[in-house]
Amino acid sequence: MRYINLDQLKLPDGWQARADAAIADDPGKIKDHSDVWRDLKLPLMKLSHDKCYYCEIVQERSDGAVDHFRPKSKYPWSAFSPSNYRFACTFCNSVRADKESERTGGKGEKFPLLDETRRATCCAEEANEGPILLDPCKPDEPGLVDFDETGRPIPTYSEETHAGRYRRATESIRLYHLDHADLVDKRKTLAVSITRKIDAADRLFPQTESGNVDLDNSFSEHVRALANYISEGAELSAFARRILAGRRDVLWVENLLRSA
Repeated sequence: MRYINLDQLKLPDGWQARADAAIADDPGKIKDHSDVWRDLKLPLMKLSHDKCYYCEIVQERSDGAVDHFRPKSKYPWSAFSPSNYRFACTFCNSVRADKESERTGGKGEKFPLLDETRRATCCAEEANEGPILLDPCKPDEPGLVDFDETGRPIPTYSEETHAGRYRRATESIRLYHLDHADLVDKRKTLAVSITRKIDAADRLFPQTESGNVDLDNSFSEHVRALANYISEGAELSAFARRILAGRRDVLWVENLLRSA
């Protein structure tokens, strides 16, 4: 998960008028206007380089959906609000079982609060809620999920350090299915590729800048590949940055993290 700036969302011509008409209709007919939020799917995808906002997997041929962060079944007044939309893959957005772990994950209609007595009954009361699920559209929240070297997501804060943030990260990992076996395997494979690139570049590093252009170019190619892994548009870029940051003992890695 990495920060998505919804302020950069560009609405298609005439979209707001259609949304206004939909919200003015009978709340029981929300799904009759599903084309309204579906028409924002491509602009929402563009903000994340076609990646699911929650797991950072590129959605090239899937049915990736426009998720209502606050479920429209519980928050009908926000069903046509662009600030409530997140582009999400099936694994994160829909409830389904992980065949390997036999655990069920996926957000579905769930939207737990830190204090359920404060659940909003109208739009104005949403500001009083304390959602448990981490929001990729708030810059301070994606970083509450960290990863270990095996690709498994873990809370950034321990329960002893900050119980609230630990709880939010733990519940988000479960409900967004960030620990699905396929996803963990994909991160693990990426970690191996990154480690190999770091080691290959580091073997060349002591001999760089000594007049051997071919060697300098080879080093640069390895570093360029690593920069691509952590770029905003790359799949699993937050995890890739975490793996690279774990190798700060390598002399040139800190410089790459600062500049890429």
